Amino acid sequence: MLVLLLKPITFVVITLWSLLTRLIFNTIAYTIVLLIQGLRTSGEGSLGIFQQLAEIIKTCFEFILQMLIDSISSIVSLVFDVLKDTITGSVSATGSIAAGLAEKLKTSFAEAFEQVPELFGGISDMMSNMVTELWNNYKEAVEYVTGNA
Repeated sequence: MLVLLLKPITFVVITLWSLLTRLIFNTIAYTIVLLIQGLRTSGEGSLGIFQQLAEIIKTCFEFILQMLIDSISSIVSLVFDVLKDTITGSVSATGSIAAGLAEKLKTSFAEAFEQVPELFGGISDMMSNMVTELWNNYKEAVEYVTGNA
């Protein structure tokens, strides 16, 4: 069941990530193109503008990396919380009968350990899709800048 919940969650996370990175990269690309086209006529002060642009790009990348680290941290935390709740729930539900307790613990541990590889596989697929979307959005922004500058 946990694996079934992971698929819509990863779809939503990847979609939001793609939209956010596309927005950031396109904004940066449009700004760079406007600055380059504006600087074609006047060469004065171009160094200061490029330094400010470099700071803006650096800040955007720091923001993206921080958001990526936070999302990975929250996903790992969520997985461990779900695993803990699964194990705790199976232990507390079978506390009345010792034989039933042993059987249910064995079953719940087996189910939990069967789902762990699927969960990590789903999370790794989500992370690879996020990196792929980030790279594709970056390439599109660079192509826009090189095509219009």
